Amino acid sequence: MRGIPVSLTTGWFEHVFNNCRESMFICGNITAGFPFHGGDREKECGHPDLELQCDGGITTMEIHGVGYRVLEIRPDRQILGISSEEVINKEICPPPLPDEEWNLDPRVFTPGPGFARVTLFYDCHSPISPDLLSVPCNENDDYSNVSLAIANNNNIHQEGCPNSVSVSILQTSLERLRNHSLDWKGALEAGFEVQWRKNYAEEDRKCNSSGGACGFFHYQVYCYCPPGNSSWPEGKECRPQLLPPHT
Repeated sequence: MRGIPVSLTTGWFEHVFNNCRESMFICGNITAGFPFHGGDREKECGHPDLELQCDGGITTMEIHGVGYRVLEIRPDRQILGISSEEVINKEICPPPLPDEEWNLDPRVFTPGPGFARVTLFYDCHSPISPDLLSVPCNENDDYSNVSLAIANNNNIHQEGCPNSVSVSILQTSLERLRNHSLDWKGALEAGFEVQWRKNYAEEDRKCNSSGGACGFFHYQVYCYCPPGNSSWPEGKECRPQLLPPHT
């Protein structure tokens, strides 16, 4: 927190306190507060990697430069329901871009409890596994059929498949695909679940109970305080600011 005690009663700190204390991100059916920021919530109010954007009532966010649509937020379980804009727009014929980029850096996100990873195999010359689901492509597509398997299935021999790509869906969507109660478009639109790794509930409770507003400063949780109070140097909770005596 070195460098932060620059007149803690400045208008900037008061503005950030008021914004983080009172504002919420609202877009369509998505409402979010701490640890998110975006919209009316300024960047100091949320984790730098948890920025939400609103476009025509649709909430989106970027994870490693890849755009995702936010379908739901469950803060009590730290769960985000998201779907890849690329996958939704392209469906599976032609192959969508793999949405695994976010998984390369687990500092912020980890697969959620409803997460399933599947691999799509294109135009296999012969059946490569007896338990694969097969989906025909349209006449104008580059491929004629797609076979689906759970990712990392060791029983698959894909030598006769010219292309393959992995995508993420819900475990419930995978089961419904197997019993033919859901089509691929519905499975892709339903998206999948990830969790943000750090639970900030205790820091948020401690800061708010002291009259502060929880936010972030240089990737660290910081408690912004009303005038006459300060959380420096720990940045955890507000206390009356001790002023030097007049001489």
